[in-house]
Amino acid sequence: MAKIYIDIDQDPQDFLINNKYYDSKDVGKYCEERNPDLAFIAYKRAWGECDDELIEVTNKNYLYRMQAKYLVERQNEELWGKVLDPANTHRDQVIDQIVAYALPGTQNADEVSCSVKAFMTADLLA
Repeated sequence: MAKIYIDIDQDPQDFLINNKYYDSKDVGKYCEERNPDLAFIAYKRAWGECDDELIEVTNKNYLYRMQAKYLVERQNEELWGKVLDPANTHRDQVIDQIVAYALPGTQNADEVSCSVKAFMTADLLA
């Protein structure tokens, strides 16, 4: 059903956000080439089960702002470690969006604290 909503462009964002009964990984993969923003929504809905796919699609499509906001909201140390790893070629772009957009946009002290801790762990604060 999700694939039909996507193909006919009948408010697919609303469907992907509000429908609980689709496989996020399957639908996200289906969306990747059609509309990476929709793939992001599908992967995000899984809240942790599709983190690798979410990071991959946002990196591939230069959706660093969306990735940064997700990282801050998700508050997962392991995920932070993957993204802030020096071997990640997209690291600098994501850091820029975290600092310029995601952190200033949050009002949640826990999100800020987790983000600062991740930056400290990655030795990014001098």
